[in-house]
Amino acid sequence: MEQGILPQLIELFSTEHLLQASMAILLAWLLLHAIRFSLDKLAARFPRYRLQIGQSFPVARILVWSIVTAYIVFGILNPPEEVMFAVLGSIGLAVGLGAQDGIRNLLAGVMMIFNPPYRIGDMIEMAGHYGEVVRIDLSVTWLHTFDDSTIMIPNAEILKQAVVNSNSGELAEMVVVRIDLPATAQVADIKALALDAARCSPYVYLKKPVVVMVESRHDYRHLLRFSIKAYVLDVRLERRMASDITERFYEALQGQSLLTQLPESSTQSAASI
Repeated sequence: MEQGILPQLIELFSTEHLLQASMAILLAWLLLHAIRFSLDKLAARFPRYRLQIGQSFPVARILVWSIVTAYIVFGILNPPEEVMFAVLGSIGLAVGLGAQDGIRNLLAGVMMIFNPPYRIGDMIEMAGHYGEVVRIDLSVTWLHTFDDSTIMIPNAEILKQAVVNSNSGELAEMVVVRIDLPATAQVADIKALALDAARCSPYVYLKKPVVVMVESRHDYRHLLRFSIKAYVLDVRLERRMASDITERFYEALQGQSLLTQLPESSTQSAASI
C-alpha cells in the first residue's frame, strides 16, 4: 500500500498543482488585504461604528481561508481517499507529538469564537497587561497598550485567568479619575469644581452621567478621595481624558485659591467598568 501511495503523493504535488495552489493562496492574501484596507477606510469614515467594523475582519479572514483550503484540497489536489487518510494520520501524529501547546491555543481560539470574552476594539486587562484588542487570531490575541507596545498573548493562557473588559463592544467607556486630598478639604466646593472640570472636558461623553464620589481613606494620614466618574467618547482617548480632567481640576483649585490650603495632594487615574 505504501508503494502505491508514494507515486500518488508525487502526482498530487506536481508543479502544476503547486502553482495553482500558490495562486489561490496569493489571491486569498490579496483579497484579505483589500478587505482590511476597505474596513480601515470605513472605520475612519464612520468612527462611531469603528468597533463593529473592526470586529467583522476576523470572521472574514476565517471564512476566506476556509474556502481557499477547501478549494485547494478538493478542487486542485483532489486526493484519493487512501492518500487523504494516510496524510491525515501522519499530520495527526506529528501534531500530537510536537505541537501540543499550539493545539491548545487553537482549541482555545475556536472556543472564543463561539463564546467571545472580548472583541476587536475592546479595552481589556489580562496577564498583567492593559490595552486595546487590535487583532484576534485562532492561536493568539494582540494587544496595543498606551505605551505604544504590541503584546501577543496565547489564547490558551487567556482561558486560564480572569479577563477584565472595560467597554464590552461599546465605543464609550467609563474612566475614573481619583484625586486624594487632605481631610480638611471643603467637600462641597471641591466636588462642584470636579463636576465642572469633567463636564468641560472635550473628551467626555455627556449623554451619560458624570458623578463624583467621596470616600475616606488613610495613607499615613487621614485623606479624602474624590473619584470623578465619566464616560469617554472613544476608548482610545481614555488617558487624554484623565489627564485633561486632572489639569482642569487643579486649575480650578488654583483659581478658587483652594490649592494653597491643601499642602500635600496626590492624583491617580485609572479605567474601570
